[in-house]
Amino acid sequence: MSMLNIRLTDQIEQQLSEEARRENRTRSEIARDALTWYLTEIEKKRFMDQLLEEAREAYANEKIRQEAREIAEEFLPLESEVLDIAEDLKSGKLQHEAPGEKWWK
Repeated sequence: MSMLNIRLTDQIEQQLSEEARRENRTRSEIARDALTWYLTEIEKKRFMDQLLEEAREAYANEKIRQEAREIAEEFLPLESEVLDIAEDLKSGKLQHEAPGEKWWK
């Protein structure tokens, strides 16, 4: 394991020491966890930014937009059927099958 020396403001050093005391951990453990969290969050943000940029580029491409519309239209009847079933379940209108009866027709 390598070592890193950093300079902390008095306020951060005091907060770090207090947190280490509360958690019964070393200051190094707290700092290591904080750095791990920060690096993970930065990686997630970069990934999401890249994903968003790719989505914007794809949306700007008419061919890709048309393909997406076609796919959505293919699934529209299925989505409508699922929504109807969900509404019937919620309202109690859907009949439950008898035990042993096939649920598919």
